[in-house]
Amino acid sequence: MNLSHFASVRELSAASVFAIWKRHVTLYRKTWLTNLIPPVSEPIIYLIGFGLGFTPLISKVSLQGQSIGYLEFLATGMIMTGVLFQSFFESIYGVFVRIRFQGVWKGMLTAPLCYADIFFGDLLWGTTKGIITGVLTGLVAVLWGIFPFLSLVLAIPVIILGALIFSALGMLSAGIVRTIDEANVPAFLLVVPMPLFCGAYFPRELLPTALATMTKYLPLTQLIDLLRFGFQAGLSAVLWEVLLLLTWFLVLTAPAFVLLKKKVIR
Repeated sequence: MNLSHFASVRELSAASVFAIWKRHVTLYRKTWLTNLIPPVSEPIIYLIGFGLGFTPLISKVSLQGQSIGYLEFLATGMIMTGVLFQSFFESIYGVFVRIRFQGVWKGMLTAPLCYADIFFGDLLWGTTKGIITGVLTGLVAVLWGIFPFLSLVLAIPVIILGALIFSALGMLSAGIVRTIDEANVPAFLLVVPMPLFCGAYFPRELLPTALATMTKYLPLTQLIDLLRFGFQAGLSAVLWEVLLLLTWFLVLTAPAFVLLKKKVIR
């Protein structure tokens, strides 16, 4: 990868990134209700639907030698699934539309902004929407009595990290696809099925050994595990998972930065 692509990072301005993020917030506030309800309701509906439907059949699940209620098990999975869906879909479709159809990124480059400002401003916005969904889903779980409020407070750094990763994944996908229809490929073949194999709905131990081993290293798996076990797994295990997640963020962000730059600056 040519390092010259990252030259604009040296000109990165926190004030400019914040200004771009604030632009998104301003637009979002005009239609916040219609923009908020559909994406936030999805993980909440899943939590309620699966919780009410499966709890009479599966009251407890065994997870790494521990027995926990299915509702408590499901709550953490739905929190991170909400973060995944909202951050990813905002970034892949929002960024693609702003670049290809609206020409927003090119227009911003005529202002005293560098490419890195625009990239990280949009990354921060996708992250923000993921955080909103994750926290609101967590609050529903808290009000239901299946997720302690203190656990939700402690989960916020994990939610932020997950939102960053999945926003970066969405931006990378936006950089790869050539048409808006092609965006359906990573969306429905990678992101939508991911919770099924990462332990959101049922323990990964029920999967075939080879499949469970492969999905162990997916970011959604690591994030859900952090929410479920926290420091119970030991400080070394937590640090390893955080290091792996930070690696995922860098691995996704760097090529996304380059590919989107090629779409904007030709």
